[in-house]
Amino acid sequence: MARSTPLSASPCVRWLALAATMLVIFGEIPSVLGQLRFAALGNYGYDTTGQKEVAETLKKAATENRISFLVSPGSNFPNGVSGASDSKWEELFENVYSDESGSLKMPFLTVLGADDWAGNYTAMHDRTDLVYGDSSEAEVLSNTPKWTLPNWWYHYAVHFAANTGSTFISSGHKDMSVGMVFVDTWVLSSAFPFGNVTEKAWKDLERTLEIAPKVFDYIIVVGNRPIYSSGSSKGDSTLQYYLQPLLKKADVDAYISGYDRDMEVIEEDDISYINCGTGSLSGSSALVTSSGSKFFSGNRGFCLFEMTAEGLVTKFINGANGETLYEHKQPLKSRPERSTIDQFNYLSEMPEVEYFPVPEMGKLPGKDVFVRVVGTIGLCILTFLATLGVATGVSRAMK
Repeated sequence: MARSTPLSASPCVRWLALAATMLVIFGEIPSVLGQLRFAALGNYGYDTTGQKEVAETLKKAATENRISFLVSPGSNFPNGVSGASDSKWEELFENVYSDESGSLKMPFLTVLGADDWAGNYTAMHDRTDLVYGDSSEAEVLSNTPKWTLPNWWYHYAVHFAANTGSTFISSGHKDMSVGMVFVDTWVLSSAFPFGNVTEKAWKDLERTLEIAPKVFDYIIVVGNRPIYSSGSSKGDSTLQYYLQPLLKKADVDAYISGYDRDMEVIEEDDISYINCGTGSLSGSSALVTSSGSKFFSGNRGFCLFEMTAEGLVTKFINGANGETLYEHKQPLKSRPERSTIDQFNYLSEMPEVEYFPVPEMGKLPGKDVFVRVVGTIGLCILTFLATLGVATGVSRAMK
């Protein structure tokens, strides 16, 4: 049975979480499933028939595959939300992803995207307190995914018992651990208006990725913007320069993004770069695919991940009919040998997950600074060329 451990800011809860981790490692684990499954869904919060269609397919997949949690790599709601009780929560989230059976009643681990930052971003954190609180509204939301955003960046530990089939292990099972590392690519940007927040985010990320290989069997990083992409963004050169080396050094298994409206997997430096950005609207086909691209689709859908003792399998699911469009496999990576005590000590050194408030910075446009700057430069170039063309024409006419 999969067990999750969000590392809280509270020292008491933090040590209880570590104790729970030890219990999972040492104790008897009931209801062994043999694998851990979760799904990723990006660009989903549009009031369209496509969103509802994908949601119904996701509910069915969650029931059939016994998914443990959901992941959103950002771009949750167009123009963000106005508050923790904005009608968008009910219309574009609760009403769409809930049902009587509670098939998606599980943690919905998310990061913010450009559109989310355009609204009341603080409210998206406050929603977490509301969902996990003791209020009557929390009870009403009991059959919906549990919105989880403890901070703009955070990590989440999950343990599961994998079926090894080995005669060397008497039970035939092995306890395995997964480190889910969530980053906010806008906060990590040098264009983010609060340098102290950016500095703290990078510092925590570097420390987390330094410790993760010593603790976890799998390391998955989730962020909004793709590092490499055949889609509309064509990747992000800043993330390639600063973030990708950290992922490579930590021997990360996969980086999941959701900014581009497509589904794709790119292999680069033994890391799978996976984009899941068609949770509501379909995208266009790629005119030119990136080097290392193994699959690309503009179909609406989501990504289904399965971890076992052998490796990670990523399935790209058609949101219309539930068919698997493509299946990507990668073997389990070799991690340093560590004792249970070592794991416990390293976990205690992980950066605490604590809310880091971001001051009000006014309403931002739906696109991030990178897009705005590139767009502005493009307009300047076009204006220059147009002016040059007019000047040349006038010069010729005067001759």
